[in-house]
Formats: sequence, structure tokens, C-alpha cells
Amino acid sequence: MTDLTSPSAYEFASLARSLVETEGFAPTLEKIVSSTVELVPCLWAAIAVSPQLTDHPAKHSTSSDEALGAAVARIAGRAGTSPGIAAFEEGSTVHCPDLALDERFTEYRDGMLRETAVRSVLSVPIRIHDTTVGVLTMYAAEPRAFDGAAVERAHLLTEHAALAIAAEISGDRADNLEVALHNSRTIGAAIGILTERLHIPPGQAFDLLRTASQRANRKISDLATELVETGTLSGPLEDLLRRPS
Repeated sequence: MTDLTSPSAYEFASLARSLVETEGFAPTLEKIVSSTVELVPCLWAAIAVSPQLTDHPAKHSTSSDEALGAAVARIAGRAGTSPGIAAFEEGSTVHCPDLALDERFTEYRDGMLRETAVRSVLSVPIRIHDTTVGVLTMYAAEPRAFDGAAVERAHLLTEHAALAIAAEISGDRADNLEVALHNSRTIGAAIGILTERLHIPPGQAFDLLRTASQRANRKISDLATELVETGTLSGPLEDLLRRPS
């Protein structure tokens, strides 16, 4: 079994363990936000978890910068939309690499440029069982701050966040924490194996596991366990280890 020697793989494995060991909804969201700032990285980050995201502040939300979070909420409220709202509604990532050139969120853009130092925005939906339950948004003070690797790290981070949030909103927290902790560690170990073996970033390694899961109609955690215990994926999925798609 391959050791997690890659700094990125190690950091994400540590994050998974830290998230599921954090008790309480608000502390969990705060941990997700602080980890986002460190691991993506970005200057500011915010998370909102709600059955429906609108231009009004979400019931469960937090930001790494309260003043900026309040300003963004006001601007999104006036505009009626934002990258975060769009990412939630569409269930897909919304990236504004240069706000000054953005033509989709014009009123939001003008407010952000006028009232904040933000110049690029990346919003990633948080999904549990194919349902969007929240959104994680990252902000930077310079244009084009989030390259492909940063976007991959953001996607991987939201997958870990989804596990922790699922445990928090479950009625049986103790059992789900144990399962989530085991699954997160195993998935992190599998990502480390694929990262080292195939020389790919952690985000691409997770996408590889997800693709294998869809093709085999099996849970990602089950495939991760098989990879960690045997060093390979059985049957036609072996080809994915040789040629990531």
C-alpha cells in the first residue's frame, strides 16, 4: 500500500479526519472555510448551507471575513443573483476569473468592484446524494487567481465538506461520524495512491475514483477500500489506473 507522502494528499487526508471529528454545525462550517483559505488557497472564503439559496442570507453560513461576507450579501441581495446563487441553482461550478470582464453578473460585478477588493470569484456547489445542499465560494484580490489546480482542490475540498455536513445533518451523528471518518480516511488513502502512481493532482485522482464508481455502479468508498487493500481495481476498471480520463 502506498504511503501518503504527497503534501497535498496528506493535507486533504488530515482535513477529512479533522472535519468529521469537529462537533457542531457552526464549528464544522468554520473549519471548512478556514481550510479552504489554506488549501485552495484564497484570500477569503464563505460557505452557505440551505435547502434553497436566494438573495437573502442562508440560515447556516459563515465567512472567513465577516465584513466582506456582509458586503457580498448586500451586493447579491441588490443584484438578485451571484456566482454562489448560480452555482447552487445549477449544481455546477461557476468561475469568474476576472470580475472586471464578467458579463453574466453585471449588477453583482459592478457592486463588487465598487465596494470590495474582490477581483475573481470561484463558487462550487456542495452536493449530498445528488442534491445540492450548499455552496462554497472563494474570493481573491487579483484576476485569474484560480488556475486549474486550484479549481481541482476546491472540488476535492467540497467532497470532504459534503461528508462532514451529511454527518452533521443526520439524526444519528455518532454512527455517521464513525462511518464518515472511516470512509474519508480510506478515500484519502486511495487518492494518495492514485496521485503517486499516476502522477496526477488529488482532484483528478478523485474524479478517477468517481468515474470508476459510476461505471461499476459501486460506492466510491467501496472502490477506495478495494484499491487500498489490494492495490488495484478489479475487472475492466483496471484500465482506469493506467489511463486516467
